[in-house]
Amino acid sequence: MPTPVDDAGKVYHSVREGRKRMVDTKNAPSILTGAGFHRLVVAGTRCVEQHVEAINALNVFPVPDGDTGINMFLTLRSGESSSEIPSGPATVAEVSNAVAKGTLLGARGNSGVIFSQFLRGLATALRECDECDASTMATAIAGGAAAAYKAVSQPVEGTMLTVMRAAGEEAQRSSSSSLEDMWQASLGAAQEALAHTPEQLPVLREAGVVDAGGQGVVAFMAGALAYLQGKTDATLDITTPVQAGSGSPGHEATDVSHDFLEHTEEEAYGYCTQLLIRGADMDVDSVRDQIAVLGRSTVVVGDDSLIKVHTHVLDPGPVVSLGTSLGTLDQVKIENMDTMHQEFMALHGYVQSSNAVAVVAVASGDGLEQVFRDLGAAAVVRGGQTMNPSAQEILEAVQGMQAQQVVVLPNNPNILMAAQQAAELCENPCAVLASRTIPQGIAALIAYNPDLDADANVKAMTTALSSVRSGEVTVAVRDATINGVSVSAGQAIALLDGTLTTAGATTEEALLGLLEHAGVSEGDLVTLYGGADVSSEALEQNAETIRQRWPEIEVEAVDGGQPHYQYLVSIE
Repeated sequence: MPTPVDDAGKVYHSVREGRKRMVDTKNAPSILTGAGFHRLVVAGTRCVEQHVEAINALNVFPVPDGDTGINMFLTLRSGESSSEIPSGPATVAEVSNAVAKGTLLGARGNSGVIFSQFLRGLATALRECDECDASTMATAIAGGAAAAYKAVSQPVEGTMLTVMRAAGEEAQRSSSSSLEDMWQASLGAAQEALAHTPEQLPVLREAGVVDAGGQGVVAFMAGALAYLQGKTDATLDITTPVQAGSGSPGHEATDVSHDFLEHTEEEAYGYCTQLLIRGADMDVDSVRDQIAVLGRSTVVVGDDSLIKVHTHVLDPGPVVSLGTSLGTLDQVKIENMDTMHQEFMALHGYVQSSNAVAVVAVASGDGLEQVFRDLGAAAVVRGGQTMNPSAQEILEAVQGMQAQQVVVLPNNPNILMAAQQAAELCENPCAVLASRTIPQGIAALIAYNPDLDADANVKAMTTALSSVRSGEVTVAVRDATINGVSVSAGQAIALLDGTLTTAGATTEEALLGLLEHAGVSEGDLVTLYGGADVSSEALEQNAETIRQRWPEIEVEAVDGGQPHYQYLVSIE
């Protein structure tokens, strides 16, 4: 199960719910002190935070980086909350340097890394400043834009880089001695450049949106301007595409163009690879050149002792190997962008036009949800034991599909009737397969072939349900005797195809008893799906125990992340 550090969405929402930001805006400053610079950054961060979802909704370039708003917010948050910011009186140079270092260490995604370099360029221009006036800040904004361009191996116009450069150029053109007026002029140029990004990038024009990263830059600048004007919050209007069928108020119903999505469905995106290298006497420019040869959308920033890498590659191995040859690695994050692309398309109600059938599955647990998506499910409704989704939730997922027919895999007997009710309410053809367990649902999805018509798919998937036996290992909540097996509360128990078979003192004992009862034999494939409370070490250890006990069978271990059940077991 991903930790909060790895799951940007969870981090964002926990922060959003758990705290309120306070920005001192009683007086609009004409000169920034160190404390004033910090308040400006906090105000900019707050504005990005307030518009995270709108910025996320804009993102289509590159399509897989769908968390631009979250990435920029969390990057900025790492800067404005940096532990290196002096607690007492400090100069602009000291505070800006601490903020820049914090964003470098906390940078997330392409947009976050680029923006961290913008702030680093800002800090470099302010390195001799005790205080900062309009002229100095104008030079710093231009310096930030130049630093951001340098960080990218192949700069592309129509992105946040263009917006930053426009802001810097206008800031330097401004002859005003007022910080507020200079910043307002700079923001105006940034907004104008953002509006023109679709003219520079065909991918944006086809999708009907402006650049998400550029919108994040504008949001930050708008928040900072609000501080300079003595206001509590910035006024910022973002027109974003709407998820199909959402009808979200306040947004224009201009969903991302399906013509655009159709053009992207055959793209191969590979892996978004991010890591931090700690070393000595490293050459950032040389590392950037080496990484650029290995991948696309490469951004490399840092100094001789600390380098942040972001790149998109088909194979992350060489990037990781290069990093380890230079120093020690930290904050390594590798994400499958092809899967992210599929999720992006599903978010906007798109499934491949060639598909006669789209599959909607029900599952609970990050790992299990990912398994279903990887196998071809167009949507996954979160639910399972003790967490049954409603017929309405299933219906909404079904209605979001664009296919001749939709097949629903409830994967739980308690969800079967709700799925059937959703199918009856659906205007389009919808079939519910009687998958009663997760292993059955996975077996059915393995049999799914997007090139076959609806009838052939339903027949093949239905047949596949009987090709697998399903086991479950959990903990008894009360004393009982069922099917001749006596169980005490707190004991580990195992069920095979819904029937209690084993009770044991440990999870391992119950797991082995389950497989013994199932009569596994040569040629069988046993897949263990570890639950939310099972560590990766325990999962692999139990898989190895089974391999040693039955060397003639094949054993696979998958982090399922499901609640309540320590293990779900598939036997084929």
